[in-house]
Amino acid sequence: MSQQWIKETMELLDDAESRRVIIQKKIQQLEMELVDLNEDIESWHKLVAAYQEKHNISPSIPIDVKVTGIVNMSYPEILTALAQKQGYLKVTDVVDYLFDLKMGKDKQAIRNNIYAALNRMTKRFIRIAPGQYRYINHVQERGDTKPSGVRSVVKELKDKNPLMTKKEVLNHLRRTGFDFKGKNPKRAVNMAWATLGYSKEGKQQSFLSET
Repeated sequence: MSQQWIKETMELLDDAESRRVIIQKKIQQLEMELVDLNEDIESWHKLVAAYQEKHNISPSIPIDVKVTGIVNMSYPEILTALAQKQGYLKVTDVVDYLFDLKMGKDKQAIRNNIYAALNRMTKRFIRIAPGQYRYINHVQERGDTKPSGVRSVVKELKDKNPLMTKKEVLNHLRRTGFDFKGKNPKRAVNMAWATLGYSKEGKQQSFLSET
């Protein structure tokens, strides 16, 4: 009986050690993804700043961005209307913009209302950097029952916002729980990206050459 106990215990030990190796590999993979993500965030900041400088775009919301009846809108309606005009939101700029319109008693109250609204609209915005969100409307969020292949979802995301990068698309699909049907997510997105012809766009910096 003692031999049987030792055998069973050793099997449990082997199983635990195997699972530890798997978990360690997952941790290493996540650490590498985190490094890549931090590099992407830094690159996005630099790309946006360079694009704004090249085209003489103010980093703040332009004065001529006006929405009819904005004072009578809810915060979700305001954020959606502003984002539709420029494709993304920078919270600090929106706070200043709404404060100038006397939409709140102070900037902190406005900021709280903005983040509360954004938390209710995960199907319309994705966070691309601290305090910055890209508008995507509703594209294949968790809980959607309508099936859709990787290629069609990638195309839909790009149609909604042409400036989305391949990395942003991949991160969005992972975050929203998209069902890759057992496929490797990165490989599936790469294949869809190439099939749809987006690889011809070149590197992320390509849009800086626009005239």
